[in-house]
Amino acid sequence: MEMVRLKCGIIHSRAFADFLREKHAAEIDDHFGKILCLDYIRASEGESAGSAWWHLSWISEFSAPIEHRHDIGGTEVFIHRQTRNGLKNHLLHYANGQVVVKR
Repeated sequence: MEMVRLKCGIIHSRAFADFLREKHAAEIDDHFGKILCLDYIRASEGESAGSAWWHLSWISEFSAPIEHRHDIGGTEVFIHRQTRNGLKNHLLHYANGQVVVKR
């Protein structure tokens, strides 16, 4: 499996980059002036403690500082500081129609 480490420490597979590129190509016409935003949340308290979720959304380019944008296989993605910290040294992979986060 081909893997790439971003400057922020997030690791992604070629399959994840391909997934993002396909999603971007399929949806960009409906999101003029916006950029993909990757979020990752891991619950530390309560009934959901230990559970984690990832989410992709589109946000205004004006809300996404350039220094927090990352190139994932040719697709520009905004990643919040909290998400970068949560995914540091973790692998983002796409397999069997699902995104998988591995330590």
